[in-house]
Amino acid sequence: MKPISANLTATIELPAWLSAVLKQPPDLSGASDAQRMQLAIELAQQNITERTGGPFGALIVEESTGQCVAAGVNLVVTAGTSVAHAETVAIMLAQRQAGTFDLAGQPPRRYTLYASGQPCIMCFGVLWWSGITRLVCGARGEDVETITSFREGPLSADWPALLSRRPNVPIEVIRDVERAAACDVLRAYIASGQPVYNPGSTA
Repeated sequence: MKPISANLTATIELPAWLSAVLKQPPDLSGASDAQRMQLAIELAQQNITERTGGPFGALIVEESTGQCVAAGVNLVVTAGTSVAHAETVAIMLAQRQAGTFDLAGQPPRRYTLYASGQPCIMCFGVLWWSGITRLVCGARGEDVETITSFREGPLSADWPALLSRRPNVPIEVIRDVERAAACDVLRAYIASGQPVYNPGSTA
């Protein structure tokens, strides 16, 4: 068995174009859920165009200010790690920005995650632990699986209700915001010929 290097680190490098977006985040104060979702979908589309990852985008807004505090795209293939989904990338960046693993925090704060696609089984767990207080999503899980053949995992049918019953800090869930546009991006990904990277695939 190969020994583990003492200098091994785990990092996710953001593509240059996303780093540029984060340097000048948009002012989303007063923007509607649909307008904010459009930005998440645009991130997903650019990720396809730049060939830096899968067809998913996410952003996080601090609700008291309307400030976009983080954004993420799917970087699974380019980062070489299955955990680099758009939601997890955005959540990690938001937590680093806030200086805490718990975005709900003390004093209490409210953060909304806008995700171009419904969370997979992994991202559901990440959401549960993150301190995110509101989730707005575009495409449904069945859209993702039907259009792209990504296998999203055995998520419970009542997953929105489970999030709404999270102890101490429930998560409000809003679905189907700009769903058609989010599905168009999924189709664009398949048309681009980029990999569908399920476990056991050859991506």
